[in-house]
Amino acid sequence: MKKQRFDRLVASLHDVRSHVAKGRFAGRISEIALEADDIRALRQRSGLTQQQFAAAFGIGLGTLQKWERGERRPSGAAKSLLRVMQTNLPAVFGALGVTPARRKRRAKAARRAA
Repeated sequence: MKKQRFDRLVASLHDVRSHVAKGRFAGRISEIALEADDIRALRQRSGLTQQQFAAAFGIGLGTLQKWERGERRPSGAAKSLLRVMQTNLPAVFGALGVTPARRKRRAKAARRAA
């Protein structure tokens, strides 16, 4: 390894040490509060099932289920995306090319009532 590259590597290790010593790094988003009920309500408002929601937004199904049960909490980019979705769900759907599915239950209920 060339001396210059080695020196840069050692310098970067000092940066890592300072990040580890501080704990969380300054860029982490932690002010956004999302509870399990908020996430469940957002998904239900979207008209998507858990499986559809997870697939549409690149979230593991098990992860989404744990978020909705309150066993885990989203962090970083997921938390930001969920907040944007709370504010303007149609814009997120449009930007990502997601088409909300019609709920089958409503269609069945309408047929029964007729």
